[in-house]
Amino acid sequence: MKKIGLFLIPIAFLASCSSKSNKGEAMQNDYVNALQDSIAATQHAIDSCENQLSIETDQVNEWLRDFTVVSNPREVESYYIFQGWQNRYPLQNTGIVARISNGETLELIAALKNGTFDSITVESPETTASTAVVPNDQALNYRRDGLTTVMFSGPEADDAAKLIADNELNKITILFKENGKVKGSWQMSDDYKKMICATSLLYSARRSQMSLENGLKLYTAKLNILRNHLDAKAPQE
Repeated sequence: MKKIGLFLIPIAFLASCSSKSNKGEAMQNDYVNALQDSIAATQHAIDSCENQLSIETDQVNEWLRDFTVVSNPREVESYYIFQGWQNRYPLQNTGIVARISNGETLELIAALKNGTFDSITVESPETTASTAVVPNDQALNYRRDGLTTVMFSGPEADDAAKLIADNELNKITILFKENGKVKGSWQMSDDYKKMICATSLLYSARRSQMSLENGLKLYTAKLNILRNHLDAKAPQE
């Protein structure tokens, strides 16, 4: 009986080791399968991103044909402006112009004859959008020969331009404000609306293109990391 008992101990120990080994192998297989699933999902995201990026790039290149690059030594950097408007800017009378800086910023430049202002509100039949306030500093808000010119940029200016683009066929009124009070108003003509609409569409497409480019870089980096992890878990020959 004692001899049989001596043999039972190593047999139980071996059974326990075998069970742990099988469990570890199962966990390893689960991890490898999870990595493979993540690799497949990431590759699918890359393929989708590349397809959409191709569409956006084609759209940007098509719309760019309608724009002119202006390099003015008096300006800090060059900018894109709708064709024909390079001859109408800087403004000499009340109006508003949109352009895209070389730094990928949409800029709205508004001018008011015989009046001062520090912000504008765009009014359409159903909604409005207002820019941020730009105080008079003779840089972004300057006055010369009875004409006040102010350059707006940032999310509020983006929204104002988009509102105009969304309402190209509707009546658009620009309210010039100073300290929150209306100092003048101006109704946009079709040529102004067309110019700002085109600029807003190009800007939006370019932002989407840049977002997809950044997303593609992140997905590619993630894919490389996942593949490295999978290679590290592959059986060594």
